[in-house]
Amino acid sequence: MRRAKEIGYDGYELDIGNFGGSGLGLQILPDRMQPDERDGLKKSALDAGLPFCSLCLGALWHYPIAAGDTPHAKRGVEIILAAVPLARDLGADCILLPLDQPRGITDGEAWRATIRNLEPCVRLAEEEGVTLALENVCSSFLVGATELARMVDEIASPSCRVYYDVANNTWIGRDPVAEILELGTRIVRFHFKNRSSPRGTPGTDTVSVGDAGIVPFEEVMTAIRSIGFDGYFVVEVPTLDKDADSIARENLEALRTLIA
Repeated sequence: MRRAKEIGYDGYELDIGNFGGSGLGLQILPDRMQPDERDGLKKSALDAGLPFCSLCLGALWHYPIAAGDTPHAKRGVEIILAAVPLARDLGADCILLPLDQPRGITDGEAWRATIRNLEPCVRLAEEEGVTLALENVCSSFLVGATELARMVDEIASPSCRVYYDVANNTWIGRDPVAEILELGTRIVRFHFKNRSSPRGTPGTDTVSVGDAGIVPFEEVMTAIRSIGFDGYFVVEVPTLDKDADSIARENLEALRTLIA
């Protein structure tokens, strides 16, 4: 966190779980975190002078709440319920939920299970003043803006909104500009990264915001301004073959150029 502050970032998103199978992220789940471990996180933020802008529950890739009443789905609900007071305690007002759809689960089944399993989580989030943000992670039951908007509207809570990743849906052939405009003020956070090429092409990979890729960033920024967004843009570039400081610097510079 100290390095992120020195480089120039305004906030820090804490990933909880095994990020993309890479081993990155905090490996202690919220309901198993000891008081001294929680205090250590708070001290890290205080020492760095950098707030936690959000938590990312990467653990939900392993415990998808769309999996009905299975033990994995129930564990996912437990993790979200424990993450809400943790976020409040750390000063983070947003929790990213990547809603994976396991194989064999139909869109309808995934939809109903997600609505049902989110209900107690949203109630707690309302009480604690925390927003649960549903991310577009290319699951077929929440594949685009229309589905994300419908789910947020069906849940109908100020504590349930959208975390929009500008590269994910571009990667699967959707128009991020149109989707941002459709979602509008339902969006509470943005993930910024780029993709080298569309899904299905050889060697497709996540790349930095300033690298050659498929996201139309100038048009995306115009759409973001038009919906009146005034929140965090969070860099998500887990490119492990580069130096972490270099990745952080080049993405911050690219973002500043876009925002200016």
